[in-house]
Amino acid sequence: MRSNRSINGEEENFAATWGTVSLGTTSDDDITSPSTILHDDDSWLELDDLVPLSIEAPGYNRDDENHPRSVSLHRLQQIRMILIERVQNCYCCNRRYLIGLIFIILCLIGSALLVLRELFHQSIPNLLHTPHIGIFGGDKHSTTADNAQQMEPVCLNSELLGAKNRRNVEDINLDRVATAFYQQLIGDDNMLASGFLWDDEDASTAKWRPQGLTTMHTSNGMRRFALISWYGRMDEGYANRGGRISFVDLTDMPIDEYLTKMPRVPFFKYQHVLLVDQNLCTLTNIHAGGIEYQNGILYVADSRKGQQSIIEFDVTNDLYASNNFFSSEINQEVPSLLLEYQYVLRASSSFHTPIKPSFLSYDIDNQKFIVGTYAKCGKERIHIHEDTEECMKGKNNNLLWFDRDNVNLTSPAPCEHYFPEMQGAVSVQNQDKTVIWTSSSYGALVNSHLHTFRTTQPIDRGCPEILEQNTYLFPPGLEDLHIEDTISPKKTRFMWMQTEFGTRQVFAVPLGQLLRRL
Repeated sequence: MRSNRSINGEEENFAATWGTVSLGTTSDDDITSPSTILHDDDSWLELDDLVPLSIEAPGYNRDDENHPRSVSLHRLQQIRMILIERVQNCYCCNRRYLIGLIFIILCLIGSALLVLRELFHQSIPNLLHTPHIGIFGGDKHSTTADNAQQMEPVCLNSELLGAKNRRNVEDINLDRVATAFYQQLIGDDNMLASGFLWDDEDASTAKWRPQGLTTMHTSNGMRRFALISWYGRMDEGYANRGGRISFVDLTDMPIDEYLTKMPRVPFFKYQHVLLVDQNLCTLTNIHAGGIEYQNGILYVADSRKGQQSIIEFDVTNDLYASNNFFSSEINQEVPSLLLEYQYVLRASSSFHTPIKPSFLSYDIDNQKFIVGTYAKCGKERIHIHEDTEECMKGKNNNLLWFDRDNVNLTSPAPCEHYFPEMQGAVSVQNQDKTVIWTSSSYGALVNSHLHTFRTTQPIDRGCPEILEQNTYLFPPGLEDLHIEDTISPKKTRFMWMQTEFGTRQVFAVPLGQLLRRL
């Protein structure tokens, strides 16, 4: 028989070899080291776990003196098997926990992307590359070949120009519905506004983004429309669609709603009209950041490189029903969305301006057009609009008042050093001074600014200098501005605004409400 000394020695050697066992997050109370097991207590082993050593087993010798370690080795082997089994059970439990945790994380990421997609109006692949938030970097992810393909315009068949296809604005089939709202508080300064929200498709589309706006009244004074410009986004594959105009019928929208009890309609009907050049080709990659309607002509700002012009569209004579007359040379793989446009508006002429026309409006009192340039302050990818002194000194923060018949690439000289990231500008005469409003915004995460300031002199006496200035906060993505001079008996005027991010809304604030805040 073996002595106790030999057995204890073997156990000590085993303990020195195995050491203390640690199994992930399992506590020491669950699994103890083999040395503790053998020295202290065997109660943690169930009797069913131990298999008696059969005397009939091969290699068994009744003479224990000839096989001193056979029983101890078999016992250690049983302990080893039990430890392995417990490790495997713990691994299975931890794996289930890990899979559950990964699933929860993926759900959170997916939910965040869906919220951001609605906020930025971008598809998820492009959202991960958007410069506004800089996720994973990269301003663009499309290849040069993809961009080149997008730059090819889509052209219509000349048969479209037949007299049978010409239409009046009053004859447009308005097959979309916008939801109206009245006297809602807009922005952080609690201004009362009325306007509308786009239908579900236009409210959420990432392929088109709204920019400019204006209003028009038909020649007979019977119909009133809001006109909104959109541009097809390059990173969504829509740059070759160019621009489009939404004609929204506001005839039933109360003009003097704050002074009368005229009934309010719950919705306004509208239709999209595709813009084409004189050759009936789409205006590839145009931004259409500002538009203005005057005397039957729609003026559209063209800020594309090498253009720097204002395009004129004769709404009275150059609006056509398309009937899907597309040229046979056009690639048949053009998405069907473009083929679904029922109407196109053809350009009639254009003229150049001495500055890049990012936006456009018209000063009714001074009878001058206004164009301005959007200039970002700084080169940071992640950026918010700030009215710092450094940003105000930007040389490209330009505004220009001009007559239609007295403007070209070199004159008149623009007025400099206004606000950075300007998206729109309007002006009116107020007593002996001119009041100017400019909208400034950058990105979908922070509020926009509506800057209001009086000038030291009328516009016709030179560039206006800022005399008094106030800033009002509006939702992110505030774009072009427009002053509507209605034909109501009370001569009510509205300032129209719109946002391109989040909840896209087009709204009007009575001009008197703004002037009273000066």
